[in-house]
Amino acid sequence: MGFLKINFNHLYENYYKLVFQIAFRITKNKTVSEDIVQETFLKAYKKLDTLTENEKAGSWLSAIATRTSIDFLRKEIRAREVLLDPFTIELNGSILPAGESVQESVDIMILKQDIETHIKQLPLAQQEVFMLRVQHGMNEEEIAKKLDLKKSTVKTRFFRARKKLKHMYTLKYSA
Repeated sequence: MGFLKINFNHLYENYYKLVFQIAFRITKNKTVSEDIVQETFLKAYKKLDTLTENEKAGSWLSAIATRTSIDFLRKEIRAREVLLDPFTIELNGSILPAGESVQESVDIMILKQDIETHIKQLPLAQQEVFMLRVQHGMNEEEIAKKLDLKKSTVKTRFFRARKKLKHMYTLKYSA
């Protein structure tokens, strides 16, 4: 156990920065990235005996950090109940964007909930790509890297998600 502990301390000291950078690049959130670093090293500690001499510790930790970060984003996408943007309405305080009536604000809120409902009807793979592109503002290359996909796969999933959403809206609003 002493050898593993020394080895693990060495891994932590040498690769903390790398793991943090990976998590931050994916999540774009410092606090979340720090949590992911902790979770990554916890997973690594539990699986330290699986690290072979042939494997490089940096690659091994990078893979764990990437997967942990992506898992976080997937959970965030599933848990998200309302699309976030600068617009918010608080029923008790009534915060409205300048120049909008209550009716316009309610219409916008209903539309956003409608969009969210339609997004949840997409296959999970398309939801991930769509949310990373639209909500997180990532480009195709960044998404491909984060999800370990080909750029063409990301393009296809985004195109299909948009096409399905357009079809859903056409059916709903043309009637």
